[in-house]
Amino acid sequence: MAWTGPMEDRLAIRELYDSYADAASRADRAAWLGCYTKDARWKTHYFDLTGIDAIAQQYDAIGGDVTDTLVHTQVFSIEVDGDSATCRALQIESLLYANGATYELAGLYEDELVREGGQWLFKYRNYLVKREKAPDVGL
Repeated sequence: MAWTGPMEDRLAIRELYDSYADAASRADRAAWLGCYTKDARWKTHYFDLTGIDAIAQQYDAIGGDVTDTLVHTQVFSIEVDGDSATCRALQIESLLYANGATYELAGLYEDELVREGGQWLFKYRNYLVKREKAPDVGL
């Protein structure tokens, strides 16, 4: 368990995770994308994307037939070093599709963050799936 760096930075980073989960749960595309740097990389067991445009396209593809989303994050560690930080967080997601099917996913994010213009943002997100229950909805 690592918790290093100024408390105000650690609080701002926790608020980034909470804002990310809130935006995802409200399907607020702009707010969700606003959590990433323009050149961010997002890697999962399904894809490895670089750049905000590619991430935005994947967001649209994932959410196309989703009618409701619940996202919860639990931050496990934050290590701040100047204007960069490394973090680990659990994310639990539940997506409800128009046909009534649900997609349940839980995994660990190993993240690299940077501070840009006074704001903490995701620079690199590496997702390690822990549990997955996917319906046949063309993922």
